[in-house]
Formats: sequence, C-alpha cells, structure tokens
Amino acid sequence: MQTLWQDLRFAVRMLKKNRGFTAVAILTLALGIGANAVVFSVLNALILHPLHLPDAESLYGIQHGNEASSYQSYPDYLDLRDRNRSFDGLAAYDAAQVGLDTGENTTRVWIELVSGNYFDVLRLQPALGRFFHASDEHGPNSAPYIVLSHDYWHAHFQDDRGVVGRIVQVNKHPYTILGVAPPRFNGTLVFFNPGFFVPLVDQEQVEGVNDLDARGKRFVFMTLGHLKPGVTPAQAAADLNSIGSWLEKPIPKMMTREPLPWLVPVSTAIFLASRCAPS
Repeated sequence: MQTLWQDLRFAVRMLKKNRGFTAVAILTLALGIGANAVVFSVLNALILHPLHLPDAESLYGIQHGNEASSYQSYPDYLDLRDRNRSFDGLAAYDAAQVGLDTGENTTRVWIELVSGNYFDVLRLQPALGRFFHASDEHGPNSAPYIVLSHDYWHAHFQDDRGVVGRIVQVNKHPYTILGVAPPRFNGTLVFFNPGFFVPLVDQEQVEGVNDLDARGKRFVFMTLGHLKPGVTPAQAAADLNSIGSWLEKPIPKMMTREPLPWLVPVSTAIFLASRCAPS
C-alpha cells in the first residue's frame, strides 16, 4: 500500500507538470470509454437483449418512402389498420415520461403509449393479471389502465402479486394496474425500457396534448404488425401504397404525404434495420 501511494503521488506530480499531455490523455480516455459504451449499448440491444417477441420474423414496422421516419399520424394509423389486407393487425405506439404516484412515493417514469390492440398484435401473454385490449377503449381518456413491465414490477413493486387491481396516480389521474408484461419484454423501442404501458387513447391525460384527431401530424406514432401467412413484404408495400394514395385525396396539398413503400423487419431492430421492400 505504501508503494502504491508513492506511485500515485509521483503520477499526480508528473501530470501537473505536463498539463497539455494530461488534458489529451483525459480526453482520449473519455472518448474511448464513451465509444465502448455506445458499442456495448448497440450490441446489448441488438444481440445480447433483442426484442423478445414470438414470431418476430413476420413482424414489420412501417416507414415512409424516402425517409427514415417510422411515424404516422393517429388517423393515418387507423386507416392503415382498418384498410390493409396484408397484416394480421397493426399496432401503434409512442414514448412519454410521466409522474407515477403509488401512494408511497412519486417518481418520473418513461412509458410506452400503445394502441389497445398492442399486446394482441404482438401475440404476448401476461406474466400476471391481464392486458388491456381494443375493447377497453371507448374514446379519448376512456381507458384508465396500465400494464407494468416485468423489470419495473420486480424493481419497484418487489414482485408483489397483489399489485393487480391497485389504483395509482399517473400525472395525477387514477389508473388501475391490470397486469404485468412477460419477462424480458421491454416494449418495441430499441434502447428504451418503459416502466409500464398506457392506452394511446389516454394521450391527453398522459402528455397534456391530444393528437388523436390531427391528420397532418405524422410525427407522433409508430406502427408495426405481423404479415399474414403467404404475404411478402413487396405485396404488403403495394397494399400500403394503395392506401397512401387514397389518403392523399381528401387532404389539403400542404398536408399530403409520400406513399408508404417501405417495411422494416422488427426482428432486426426498428430503427437500425435496412429497408427490405422495393418502392
């Protein structure tokens, strides 16, 4: 220990004498550590901890042509969901940060706002309790329910099975905990682990804004779903293009959009995958 202490004092003296070298060394170390952290984060998300979803090979996200954006407006999502013939179902989702009051403490939590059919489209089963469904939605702010992620349930509720049916406050609005998502499932946003899931129809209560009727705001929600058996990405792209052409007709020119010719394989990663369908 005495030798170590002497070596440390000597090193500090040398660093003080060569301040330029010290600054360069610290900057180099910081960049090296930062680069390693980024690389590990990518590997961790894509290889070590990919999206844990059943039948992931048939799950695709939708992107706009000539863009990297995966966002749709909510009215566009509804039309794509109801008019397409290529998907078993299409779900929408977004991220937000909220205040959660459990009666014991209040914390800030990142969440996913998801369409009522989200868990059904992803073919998931709850680890505890139940999920909310499309049948639970009856207009804006009509579904005061949350589903905890398994990690958040473990870390903040200590695996308490009695949480089902418990009422908590989300941004000062009462919400009932319906259930817990399966282990290892942390939503459909890469590099993002939500604490829980909330129905999209409650956007106004959760985020303080209501974009559910804003046809022109196609930077709000992301969309994904499973292709039907036998349907290729190219066929699905053509199907979506026909819907995109139909959507442009009743909308003013200032709000028109590019067609939707690209599908992204979610099994690779929603934001980092290469485009896979022809225009």
